[in-house]
Amino acid sequence: MKKGVFIGQLCHIEAAEPGGERFNPAMTNEQRRASSNLMLMCYPHHCVTNNVNDFPVAKLRKMKREHEQRFSRPDRAILERLTDRTLSDQPKRVANLRQLDQVLGWKFSEEELGEAVAELNEYIERFSAVPIEVRRFVGALAQRMQRMKDTSAVRDEIGGTSILISDVRDALGIGTATIRNRLAQMDSYGLGDLDEINPDLGPQPMIRIWNPERAPSWLDILSFCNKASIPFESFIDDLNFAQLDS
Repeated sequence: MKKGVFIGQLCHIEAAEPGGERFNPAMTNEQRRASSNLMLMCYPHHCVTNNVNDFPVAKLRKMKREHEQRFSRPDRAILERLTDRTLSDQPKRVANLRQLDQVLGWKFSEEELGEAVAELNEYIERFSAVPIEVRRFVGALAQRMQRMKDTSAVRDEIGGTSILISDVRDALGIGTATIRNRLAQMDSYGLGDLDEINPDLGPQPMIRIWNPERAPSWLDILSFCNKASIPFESFIDDLNFAQLDS
């Protein structure tokens, strides 16, 4: 392949002319140029099959038959190309959280840090299996929550931090249907759920990000990023939580 152009060569299983690999004098010219005697190959593989000892007629016909069977159904060919994209996202887990503790001035004991490490690593394991679109939505929610934390649009409680859906919709410029889908995914992945407040004007739906009991929340990690000048995206996209260690 060069500059996105795929180049294939037509290979004869039994050669087209005398002196060629696997030439069969009993074949007619019509049989030699029939599709049953032809294979489309890239140049390197075409060269490799010139070794008649390693690639006799029977082996090439078997290769041709299996390849054609494999791609005779387009739906099966498409399914073979489907892969779980989250498998390529390898998280860097935490070991001690001492850098986070120092930057945020928590002054946790070693026992407390150990408990936080264990809980955060469990969360990281779950979070790394989540599609990146959902991870980025959670990250965007956390950033919006931090910005609006001193307003009534955000409610911070022990179990989690919530923000008005109407604020998310207008601030991030995303539709209600998209928010609903992302919220359903967050709930199914154990990352958050639908919350609600009851002001004088009536119930207002909110999105809640669940906070770990002992481990740092997303707002804690955001504060750490701001103070340590570390890109927040390195946690969301790259899953590099080891930055929280000393």
